[in-house]
Amino acid sequence: MLEVINLSASAGCFVLNNVSLAVIPSACHVILGPTGSGKTLLLESVIGLRNPQGGRVVLEGQEITGLPIERRGLSYVPQDLALFPHMTVRENILYPIRIRGSNEDIENGIVRELVDSLGIRHILDRSVRNLSGGERQRTALARAVASGRKYLILDEPLSALHESLKKELWYLLKDLQRRYELAILMVTHDLEEAFFLGDTVSVILEGKLCQQGRKEDVYEHPSSVEVAGFLGIRNLFHVNRASVSADSLLMYCEDLGTTLTLPLSSLKSRSLETSSLALGIRSEEIAVLMPGELTPHVTNIIEGIVRDTFENGAFLTLIATGRGSSTSLETVLPRMVAKKLGLLRGSPVFLRLPEDSLFLVDIDSAGPFERLSS
Repeated sequence: MLEVINLSASAGCFVLNNVSLAVIPSACHVILGPTGSGKTLLLESVIGLRNPQGGRVVLEGQEITGLPIERRGLSYVPQDLALFPHMTVRENILYPIRIRGSNEDIENGIVRELVDSLGIRHILDRSVRNLSGGERQRTALARAVASGRKYLILDEPLSALHESLKKELWYLLKDLQRRYELAILMVTHDLEEAFFLGDTVSVILEGKLCQQGRKEDVYEHPSSVEVAGFLGIRNLFHVNRASVSADSLLMYCEDLGTTLTLPLSSLKSRSLETSSLALGIRSEEIAVLMPGELTPHVTNIIEGIVRDTFENGAFLTLIATGRGSSTSLETVLPRMVAKKLGLLRGSPVFLRLPEDSLFLVDIDSAGPFERLSS
């Protein structure tokens, strides 16, 4: 296991404050945050390129905080990939193996397996100066894995690639992780990339670790308004009153002018008397119902009017306003479904907010919350 314990560091305007996380064997831990949040500073402190001002880095029970880079037992792929320009692809991949003094049979076996996995056999004798972006990425990954180290550190190595090539490399990276049982610590600002590649995710905002855990938990239950906003959740609403029934939590939402039902588990350890709470739901979790689907057993129905629609390829983003409310709801649905339902600007619409898709977050003040929900 790779552990970062209460790490603090600074470099210019970039600051980290008491960051702790763990990367378990054969798993991918993604550090997710916007530009300037301190993600690269964290990786550079882990790999040994910067000296932290406090905290420890521990690898498999041994502290490595004070060790030089080459003795840390970590492979590193920086943003610029750091390939050797005077070498061929083959020579770049073999470099870490030859540094360790392995024999030729081991070299040939590792190279053969890696190049076949990554599809770069045809460019082995090509200079890295003559590679495309995707070929450079694959060469850098092959060199890192060829080192034989089980801990791989990645600093947004795919950020410069176009979408289709980037997604192709996502699959290859997951295949490498499983095939070679790699423990990966990587940073990204790309939400889709983080939740595709990560087994666990840490969200860092302004140098502070705001939430971490299984990617499903972070995705479905952000811990604060700030995290929810960074994750792109637009549907956040003030909650003014609440009560508890036998098996449910009833929340009155003034923004929407209705009472919504949530599972009791949504409350967790919060106190209804003392907590300042907001209610949230992801756009893709909101269901659009036909009038015939409305029954007394269906809860959390918002009757509204379609205010606007925006097409995005195969999907349509729909903005609706509840009757008697000025607050908007955003939902995303397949474009063909929207067409079948005849959802045009000004059309009536029935939206259902499924109980299990609603979550509560703590808010300190109305300032940033108003901006997100406007």
